[in-house]
Amino acid sequence: MDELDELDPAYYSINSTASVPEFLAVSKVYAREVVEHYGLRVTVSDLEWEVSKRAKRRAGAVRYRDGKPEAVSLTWELFENRGWEAAAETIRHELIHVHLLNEANDGSHGERFRRLAGELGTHVNCERFAEPKWWIRCESCETKLARYRRSKLVENTESYRCGGCGGALRVEENCD
Repeated sequence: MDELDELDPAYYSINSTASVPEFLAVSKVYAREVVEHYGLRVTVSDLEWEVSKRAKRRAGAVRYRDGKPEAVSLTWELFENRGWEAAAETIRHELIHVHLLNEANDGSHGERFRRLAGELGTHVNCERFAEPKWWIRCESCETKLARYRRSKLVENTESYRCGGCGGALRVEENCD
């Protein structure tokens, strides 16, 4: 591939009816191409590749120990709801984390991450892709907090205050 050519994720596209093993196989092939195209310090085959069917707030994650990347997890619901393009963007995002962990023991979304995210055409933070079960809403400033699982905040909203303005909170079941 010529250095001026763009790496087109659509070339690797797989539709959301694919099985988990098919999705992971395509994800790894695409990840290898991204690493080669952008010169990232990542060995795709050294990583475990996993799918999370529980995650609701994160599109992906890198699991690491002592600064050494061990696994990349991709969220199935993101793929089902948003398709391959969103999954490919998440793969690029997670590869940046692996690269920076390998280069500088840095797993953050700091300046280096933001610069590489721009180069690789990926997000720094993902947009919501799953509907929360509840919204916690401030009665004063109307701040909304999404909640996907039952928690102390959902169960005892009256015991908490808004972190921004100190206002009272109320819980609303999401009917969307």
